[in-house]
Amino acid sequence: FFEFDWCTMSQDQPYGDVDKDKLYQIIVDKDKTKLAAAGGVDGLLKTLESNADTGVTSSSVARRINVFGENKLPEGDPVTFWGLVVEALGDQMLQILIGAAIVSLILGLTVPDPKTGKVEYAHGWIEGAAILTSVAVVTFVTAWNDYSKALKFAELNAQTSKKEVMVKRDGKKARVDISEVVVGDILTVEYGDILGADGIYITGEDILCDESAQTGESDMLAKGADKDPFFLAGAMVTEGGGEILITGVGESSCKGKLAAALNVEKQETPLQEKLGGMADSIGVLGLWAAIATFSVLAMKELYFIFYEGSHSFHIKPFLDFVIVAVTIVVVAIPEGLPLAVTISLAYSMQKMQEDNCLVRVLSACETMGGATTICSDKTGTLTTNRMSVVRGYVAGQKFDLTPSGNPNFDFAALPKLVLDSLCEAVSVNSTADEKINDEGVKVWDGNKTEQGLLRFVAGRLNFDYNAARNAFDKEHKKQWPFNSAKKRMTTMVIKDGKGVLFIKGATEIILEECGQYLDHNGEAAPLDRAHKDEMLDAMEAMAKEGNRVLLVAMAELDVAQIPAEEPQADSFVCIGMLGISDPVRDEVPGAVAKCQSSGIIVRMVTGDNMITACSIAKQCNIYQPGTGIAMEGKVFREQVAKYAGDQSEEACAARMEIVSRLQVLARSSPEDKQILAKLLQDAGEVVAVTGDGTNDGPALKMANVGFSMNEGTDIAKAASDIVLMDNNFVSVVKAVMWGRNVNDNIKKFIQFQVTVNIVGVALTFFGAAFDPANESPLSPVQLLWLNLIMDTLAALALATEQPCEASLLARQPVPKDAPLITHRMWINIITHAVFQLILLTNLLNYGHLLLRTEHKSLRHMTVYFNTFIFLQIWNEFNARKLHGEKNVFEGFMEKSKPHMYVTIIMVVFQMFAVEVGGEFMQTTPLSLFEWIFCVALGATCLPYGYAVNHYLPGLEEKQMTHDEVIRFAVEHADKENHHTDHSDIKTPIGRLSLHRADTVGKVLKQRNSSIAARKPSQEP
Repeated sequence: FFEFDWCTMSQDQPYGDVDKDKLYQIIVDKDKTKLAAAGGVDGLLKTLESNADTGVTSSSVARRINVFGENKLPEGDPVTFWGLVVEALGDQMLQILIGAAIVSLILGLTVPDPKTGKVEYAHGWIEGAAILTSVAVVTFVTAWNDYSKALKFAELNAQTSKKEVMVKRDGKKARVDISEVVVGDILTVEYGDILGADGIYITGEDILCDESAQTGESDMLAKGADKDPFFLAGAMVTEGGGEILITGVGESSCKGKLAAALNVEKQETPLQEKLGGMADSIGVLGLWAAIATFSVLAMKELYFIFYEGSHSFHIKPFLDFVIVAVTIVVVAIPEGLPLAVTISLAYSMQKMQEDNCLVRVLSACETMGGATTICSDKTGTLTTNRMSVVRGYVAGQKFDLTPSGNPNFDFAALPKLVLDSLCEAVSVNSTADEKINDEGVKVWDGNKTEQGLLRFVAGRLNFDYNAARNAFDKEHKKQWPFNSAKKRMTTMVIKDGKGVLFIKGATEIILEECGQYLDHNGEAAPLDRAHKDEMLDAMEAMAKEGNRVLLVAMAELDVAQIPAEEPQADSFVCIGMLGISDPVRDEVPGAVAKCQSSGIIVRMVTGDNMITACSIAKQCNIYQPGTGIAMEGKVFREQVAKYAGDQSEEACAARMEIVSRLQVLARSSPEDKQILAKLLQDAGEVVAVTGDGTNDGPALKMANVGFSMNEGTDIAKAASDIVLMDNNFVSVVKAVMWGRNVNDNIKKFIQFQVTVNIVGVALTFFGAAFDPANESPLSPVQLLWLNLIMDTLAALALATEQPCEASLLARQPVPKDAPLITHRMWINIITHAVFQLILLTNLLNYGHLLLRTEHKSLRHMTVYFNTFIFLQIWNEFNARKLHGEKNVFEGFMEKSKPHMYVTIIMVVFQMFAVEVGGEFMQTTPLSLFEWIFCVALGATCLPYGYAVNHYLPGLEEKQMTHDEVIRFAVEHADKENHHTDHSDIKTPIGRLSLHRADTVGKVLKQRNSSIAARKPSQEP
């Protein structure tokens, strides 16, 4: 007992006089006085029982959580099933229906029936109870759908928040999930990180942080013991790296306090908003139909009472009219539309995750369906990101380690002094490392290019890179990370009392700064223009093979201390040039071809030199010399700046010329990607951008859809809409396919739902208006039954159809402003609604003759109701096709398994309603012949649908294939006036095809002169 009590007490024992509130105040106030009062960072380390070198002990983690809390933000109020039930019952129309049902129930059990003059205790309660039961079923089903949806989204959100960080535990560096970080941990922060907890600076190099998300200040803040030592959770590390002491986690961190003060409502996606507007419009029409129905029936009843005097006044008929009118509104409002979007998006998100696309922003699913251009990175997205040194130029000698070269090249033939200098420069001026993971296996961690360099140094040259690094302590070594402006990474060390500067980066840039090189004797020799040209030729030869070419150089500085800012040397000594291979993924050329055939232009944006970029782009089928152009970032910026702010026709045409033809952007900066995305959007394109670096954040945010890499920085992921878990371009194409599939599935449900609504409302209105007894052919309970199975179950059936890649990627993108219901869909809706109305009207008037029963007898009306339901069940198959396809069962077994299961459930439910429903559903059991009659009569909509698609092909929207767009563009390019009026092209697809043809037309307008003047071997 006492042992247990002591353990419990020790787990809650505080750490001195420091609590989470005091630590929070130190951080949020950035109060150095309070920090000094706590003994500075060393004092806090002692108080928190931590150590800068060894970190915390694993055994203390539970106690730290008890005292300071977990590193998790509080979740919102959990969604409960009963809460959603109450929310569903808040619908005004359902409330009116419930009130009317209760009144009907009371009157049925207390007021004599006007026809018999007696209170019908045996049957008077049925109608009211049936309506209440139907409302209850509808409410519970809707609540369950919403509850399931909420659980799915919660699961997806939990997966997106996972992130591993490096801390020190028990004297070792360990990777833990960000949620497992505790107060007292020593956390490693790196360039590109988004901090998941508050902390105080321990050690680091040139750390800059962006705290705009917390403070609103956009300036980068330098961090250090003598600068600003405070790190706020949620801040972005934009430069440098180091170690910090964690002082605040979860609700007690700056990010947690800020989150607690916010109450942001979840926004709907654009498609949900558009569908919500459409549902409101349909609901208004349904409301007018209900008012008209009640007015006509009431006036007829008053006419019979006061003019003809056929019967006395009674409140019951008017209550029945109210119930019928309200039921019309309930049936007319397509609440299944938002449900269909939710189901489709949730289903697509889950399936996209299986295709390695982790969706962070819900609207990205649907937006990708309309993407018209993709600006893609090269490394890791188009290529494998498995770097290896395959070629080089060292000490005036070339080597080629490829299978076609000399893979067994003897490096002993090269001067040892040169190789040692090369190995030292690569080892010291890099950060990648080989580590042992949790499974005890050695794995590489860090920059992929550096991994390739270090594998070459350690594997082929047998050099201990760790020993070279450990030869310099922190006071005698400093690194400046890769700079996109200078295109290089720099490290300075103090060696033998002098400063030595190591650099690696873009060959053509660094080479111009070199005045010497290490020759075959290992001595520094003058590097003249002829030798530089020889090296540039060697670089070009490597680049043409698709190799990334890096130059390694050094310089000695007559200084004994390392300066705060990156030093500059008057001249460098070239050590060597290395060609790094990063093979194109085998599946990428095919994926790019699929994009191009589906009307999506793929452009490559890379930091590599022009020759390497063009070589890789050709291998990927992105770059087609003769039609497209390749530009360097500097030239691109100059061209854009030249026409900036000029809205003249010539300037717009010049900008469009660049945008429409640009296929490769080499030596680009992240700003170039952002500029390109903006220009494309201004031209009416829907732009997708891929990126993995911190500086890619603005471009990812600006794009219509931003794709970040799973191995990218936190900032890139935070700015993106979708994370590519496999860093593969093929997954981008999968996202396009799923985006188009979402839009198609929603349109399928719309096509079905609007048809049902038109038929249901029309039958109720006209059936009741022209009936002598003022009775609708479908009772309120039957209409609610229709609403239940045709809204909820049909949404589940049609919104979960899997994509057919061949058909989805064979079409051109759909414009953003295209209407939800296309011309072809209107044709299907109207023709099928008319067909059903004619068939059901004839069945109502003459069906009793075929069935050999009395007109409007219970059996007759049961067959009528059953046939009506089976017409909708069979019409769901017609709704599967949107573009006039004749075979509505194509791909059903492979792509529509949920539809198959839902259809079976619908049939079972309908059999239960007819055979068991009895007076509750106002039905009677049917014979086998009558069941076959209903099912067969309902199935007649299938051959009718085939006939509509076969005999009305001219009304189908004609989509232009990729080849037709090009052909149209070639003809269009020959016209003198490129602004010819094309008002005859009315359809959305037609307008889009025209837009794409205009774009391609501008690409080809000078083809006759340019192609004729260009020799076959020349490239633009």
